[in-house]
Amino acid sequence: MTSRPGPGVPATSPGETTLGDHVLGQLRRLGATVGLSEADTELYGQVLIASLAGAAHRPLSLPPASPTFLSDDHSPVEFSLASSPDAAPALRVLVEPGWVHSDMADSGRAGLAVIRAMGARWGFATDRLDALADLFFPAAAQGPLALWYALDLRAGGVPGVKVYLNPSASGPEGAARTVQEALRRLGYGQAFEQLPPAAGYPFLALDLGAWTSPRVKVYVRHPRMSADDACALSRASGAAAADIRYFFHAAAGSLAPSERGGNDTLRLVRRPVLTCHSFTEGDSNPSGFTLHIPVRDYVRDDEEALARATALLTRAGMDPTVLNRSLGALTQRNLADGVGLIAYLALVYERNRPPRLTAYLSSEAHRVRPPQEQYPRGTWMPAQLTRSVLDLGHQAVGHVSPHTAHRTEGSHVEPYRIKVVEPLAFTTREEREAALKRVAYNPFDLRADEVTIDLLSDSGTGAISADQLAAGMQGDESYAGSRSFYRWHEVVSELTGYPHILPAHQGRAAERILFSSLLRPGTSVLSNTHFDTTRANVELTGCTAYDLPCAEAKDLDSDFPFKGNIDLIALEQALENADRTPVGAVLMTITNNGGGGQPVSMDNLHRTAELCRRHNVPMILDAARFAENAWLVTQREPGYADRTPRQVAEEAFRLADGCVMSAKKDGIVHIGGFIGLKDAELAERCGGLLIATEGFTTYGGLSGRDLDMMARGLLEVTEPAYLAERADIAAYLAARIREAGVDIVEPAGLHALYVNAGRLLPHIPPHQYPGTALVCELYLRGGIRSAELGSLYLGEEDEHGNPVKTAPYELVRLALPRRVYTRSHYDHVAATLADIAKNPESVRGYRVTGQSPILRHFSIKLEPVSPAADQHSSFVTTRAQP
Repeated sequence: MTSRPGPGVPATSPGETTLGDHVLGQLRRLGATVGLSEADTELYGQVLIASLAGAAHRPLSLPPASPTFLSDDHSPVEFSLASSPDAAPALRVLVEPGWVHSDMADSGRAGLAVIRAMGARWGFATDRLDALADLFFPAAAQGPLALWYALDLRAGGVPGVKVYLNPSASGPEGAARTVQEALRRLGYGQAFEQLPPAAGYPFLALDLGAWTSPRVKVYVRHPRMSADDACALSRASGAAAADIRYFFHAAAGSLAPSERGGNDTLRLVRRPVLTCHSFTEGDSNPSGFTLHIPVRDYVRDDEEALARATALLTRAGMDPTVLNRSLGALTQRNLADGVGLIAYLALVYERNRPPRLTAYLSSEAHRVRPPQEQYPRGTWMPAQLTRSVLDLGHQAVGHVSPHTAHRTEGSHVEPYRIKVVEPLAFTTREEREAALKRVAYNPFDLRADEVTIDLLSDSGTGAISADQLAAGMQGDESYAGSRSFYRWHEVVSELTGYPHILPAHQGRAAERILFSSLLRPGTSVLSNTHFDTTRANVELTGCTAYDLPCAEAKDLDSDFPFKGNIDLIALEQALENADRTPVGAVLMTITNNGGGGQPVSMDNLHRTAELCRRHNVPMILDAARFAENAWLVTQREPGYADRTPRQVAEEAFRLADGCVMSAKKDGIVHIGGFIGLKDAELAERCGGLLIATEGFTTYGGLSGRDLDMMARGLLEVTEPAYLAERADIAAYLAARIREAGVDIVEPAGLHALYVNAGRLLPHIPPHQYPGTALVCELYLRGGIRSAELGSLYLGEEDEHGNPVKTAPYELVRLALPRRVYTRSHYDHVAATLADIAKNPESVRGYRVTGQSPILRHFSIKLEPVSPAADQHSSFVTTRAQP
């Protein structure tokens, strides 16, 4: 069963604007713009408000009640304006009536009740909808929606009604069967065979009520579509290929050269294109075809989107002024200050009717999406350049083998260019040997200018963008209440939905403050996997950290897509036994860094959140790599292929009771972090400790420029083009390492690759640290710095150096800094591994000569084990003092 976080409808304070106030005002102004009478507009407004029920009274000061994907800001209302050459523009409204319901089955029941009430009001039957109830409204409904409706607002107060249903209600793997069976029941027995190949079926729609020829419409998703693809799909509709091609490129902003009049293979790489295929009067051949371009993902701002829509309308002989006035009816903001007000542009063909152009208009009830400064253009790519960046999923409904991304062909194009460069340090073998000996074989103690390729960490090591640097120049360094803080706070609040946000100078500081305020000594924290400093901060509070990774995580070679999941059975057992071992919190690390950089599925997060709610235990996200987790969800998890990484991230944050974040990872900054919380009392305790140890609550140990750069980074990090390249370069290095005959933890993630050192160096026993041996060898041969995640990191010895506990696996993490290294740098990494793999027996193990009792791998002292050394002794009795 799929649930969404859905708070109830709170009481509204006097003077607060509600969702109902907002959308009703928009409807009234739009009605006047298109020439609807005041009486008709008021009637339609009453129906709209009634269908939203209690949600209409929800204050806009609160976060959205649920993460509906009807709109990017999770507002449950969208408008559209359909223009045709032979009639005045028609106004429509699209609504999710069950928006406030956290459970999809409840949402569906609420939607059905609304449609039946409309049938009673306007005298239409719902028998066609009723015939499909078992298909689309199962008891354990899944997916991102249950039912939407649209009203075609006509003069006279009787609209055309459309109902949108979710073919994945019983699971995305059955969506095609659901569509086929629905068409059969409705009298279109052969219609399914007329549909094109699909990466998914987001909607099936029914016309109800006052329609001359009621339609059934099937929507199909097409990732990486080209204009050639669109032309091929539209042939049955009688659409002119030249018109389809022009519309495709004009909407996407890729008309040049020569207005794309000939054969081309440019593909749209962001949000997928949708096509809609209509069937009428029992005819199994399509009677209509619509091409939907998500223009909001291919423009910088709405000013540019309006310019494209205006050009298309003018070329088709339609008046663009009504659309211009309609945008003014929706918002007073400058169109250049946001993007997404125009969400889609659609070209509509129907039998015996001239083509229409439809603009889908967002309500923006909850927030305005900022302009896309980083990738304003160029978000389409030639087909021959897209295999490596784009073949990361979406090939069919269901799980995609992660190895698809490893079979790269052709060229590669990064979605950025380099403005500032830094010279690399090239050293000799002799210099590296001396350096490694000087630091007692601990790579953390090497100087940066002794390292050629630094893959020690992805934390704070990324390259900032020009926009981030420019934002930093606007930093307000006031001690309290700086403008930078409020700009940052708005970005984080919109992303996470948490009402209480506190800055901190980095993630471990945020952990210390939160755990000190939340946990009581003697309690436990359960996690999919704690990372090293997280575990230390838990234990420093007098608590115990327990890892509950899913069973699939034990198989390093399998392609299971979500090895970062928590073991739900073990979690439930631990929560049910909390009377014996009290549980202070459940911590979900996304992605699971200590578990091989593997992602956590949204299904696992939903189920974990439900268990935590049932047992009254807070669920906290360790959200350092939230965007990378969201990207992998869109690529691997059924039901999320048509969601943006931003939408997935917002949903994840709203499932949890709070989060800690190191912004040095997916904030793409060099310093910074934050705590986000729903609980006001806990936030107050954290705030007091923050003031005492980090700084005042409006700076938290950070400068104003740091806050501004973090705010910008949190916007850039969910850009699909950025994440696609991040995934592609990781896949590229993974493929090169496999070619060298070296195994990694599969499937490859984004922030790091984890080399199986134990398998590469089987002659080195765990108590001589094969991971450390490989780390040292990578540095000696290639000047590459990396990190061990094996028995040095997780193991324990007694006072005589005999192994007491070894790690389950001996791994080496190659962390990939963001926007820093190119493929030629990673070629060097792979070539160095290949060189080691030719003669792995030449690599020696190591023994400990000194260590700290806490987080020993940061300050460990080692020496190589000589061939004649006792194979059962790894430790000399001299220990470093804490």
